[in-house]
Amino acid sequence: MPLITGVDRDHHEVRVVALGPVTLNDVREHLLHKKREGGLSYPELADVRGAGIVCDPDELKKIAEFLRELSRESPLGRIAFVVSSEADVAATRELGALAGDCCDIKTFRSAEEARAWLGTGGDSESGSENS
Repeated sequence: MPLITGVDRDHHEVRVVALGPVTLNDVREHLLHKKREGGLSYPELADVRGAGIVCDPDELKKIAEFLRELSRESPLGRIAFVVSSEADVAATRELGALAGDCCDIKTFRSAEEARAWLGTGGDSESGSENS
């Protein structure tokens, strides 16, 4: 299980931690979990520093298409990715460009800055934004 998702209905936020390689199917299952839990409109903090995320352009397009489909059912909340590599920066920025018409996505190097952008609380961590 490379994506561990928590939907917090009390605070209206989603947190996900990625561990290991993440596949297109993992992303779909994560999004369906958010939908089942009523969290599609919640801001999401996605910490992918411990993962190899989807970087294939065709798979990124499929993720954007799936986000677009979900946005027809419910507005989508902002997604802040916290990354550790330049490859992950490139992939998450590409996803943001592909899904920009239905979802606000931004990439960060620190969870603290990601939470500030999302407007959510949580533990502090130093670092700099890279978006």
